[in-house]
Amino acid sequence: MVELRQLRYFLAVAEELSVTAAARRFHMAQPALSQAITKLERQLGAALFDRAGGRLRLTAAGRLLMPEARALLERAREITDLVPHAQSPERTVLRIGSIASAVSGLLPRVLPAFLARHPWVLPRVYEMGQRRQVEAVRAGDIDIGVCRLPRVTDDGAAVRVLPLGDERLCCAVPEGHPPAAGPVPLRTLADRDLIGFPRSLAPVAYDTIVAVCMRAGFSPRFSQEAHNDQAILGLVACGLGLALVPDMTTRVAVRGVSYLPLAEPYAVTPLSVIVHAASPPEPALLLRDALHAVRPSR
Repeated sequence: MVELRQLRYFLAVAEELSVTAAARRFHMAQPALSQAITKLERQLGAALFDRAGGRLRLTAAGRLLMPEARALLERAREITDLVPHAQSPERTVLRIGSIASAVSGLLPRVLPAFLARHPWVLPRVYEMGQRRQVEAVRAGDIDIGVCRLPRVTDDGAAVRVLPLGDERLCCAVPEGHPPAAGPVPLRTLADRDLIGFPRSLAPVAYDTIVAVCMRAGFSPRFSQEAHNDQAILGLVACGLGLALVPDMTTRVAVRGVSYLPLAEPYAVTPLSVIVHAASPPEPALLLRDALHAVRPSR
């Protein structure tokens, strides 16, 4: 039987791609860690690492095991947190999936008061994209998701969407950008380079920005793409372009970046909550209601 300790060893080596570096994490000798990995491979009947050429690389089996090992270790941590509270049998873990902007913007406005009212809830927040959230809610891996989906089209009967409202878009500009006397008209961005998410990663965010720009009379010119809010703002700080970001992202302070309001009232992006349609747990419904009570400002 595979032990949690073995999975921890495997993850460390998989993340470092170095037995030496991984051994330092556990303050153990490199040969002992190598033997533990070899034993795990024998138990599983598959090589987890390709050791050819003096470089360590994950095999297909290793790549398959990596997310499963993370999930099992996370679940073990949740159980470890939960058991000491056995005197309160109603104590419940609430698994929350959230897009990055909501982790930094919306959840801090809601979770502290929510947990004060419901101290029996143990929250676990996982930053993840909205497509993955839909899959995770459907599979029962998370209890509630915070995303920007106005609706779910793929097998939508399994997932219920509650719109929270529309959130204003702002323009992130680099240091030295001329100050604005008031809200910035979108049309002034027609000839500017923009930085955004790849559509394959965040189709709602991408399509929303394209739609509001087209409504203002121009097609946006994306000069560069990034895979998270922090990277987008970093590229803005580098002077490589501007970015249209939701208001919640303005809570992220990045040196060399300022935020300007937009003039158009239709320059907004949706925000919503998703839960399982058939059997959402009670804490998820309570958090859904708490999030619904704190609407995005427009």
